[in-house]
Amino acid sequence: MTIKKTMTERKSIMIDQKYLNGLGITDEAAVKAITETYAADIQAEQDAAAAAKTQLEEANKIIQSYKDMDVESIQKSADEWKQKCEQLVADRKAKEHSDKIDKYVQAQGMRNSVYAEHLKRQILERKLQFDDKGVLTGGDAVVKALRESCPDAFLANPSGYGAAAPTSGHVPTALNGVERAFYAKNPDLIPKN
Repeated sequence: MTIKKTMTERKSIMIDQKYLNGLGITDEAAVKAITETYAADIQAEQDAAAAAKTQLEEANKIIQSYKDMDVESIQKSADEWKQKCEQLVADRKAKEHSDKIDKYVQAQGMRNSVYAEHLKRQILERKLQFDDKGVLTGGDAVVKALRESCPDAFLANPSGYGAAAPTSGHVPTALNGVERAFYAKNPDLIPKN
């Protein structure tokens, strides 16, 4: 049985055969099995060394890329983005707070936007905040003070719907108890002004 082998394989096998013959192993099948195993082990070691070399080269490239980085500018950029994010969060909270105040002011039944802006400014100047239940802490005191100092600032009927048409000839300025109870039970029937 003749098998063609490359020059390196022949040298490897001849060295292995000589070595094995020197040890007293002369059985051809045993020699062949040992030399094939030895060649496979050598190949596995060479493959592992090549893989380690490749990993080392990649690691060196990564290390060099880190050395080439301008860490200070990256840190500065990260700090700038952090500040931008914090500013956006603060702006969002301020907008939500402003919207809540607008809703609160609107519920007070201001006569016009000038009075509404005046009330909002007073609330913002006092830095009043909403509690966990959504109540503006100190808001009622500000509204009460404005009602006392400027009663014209508020509508007589802030609910937005008028009293029933009178038969007496004069127009009432507010709903009576029966009308309020009726509209409370039938909110879909509230007339739109």
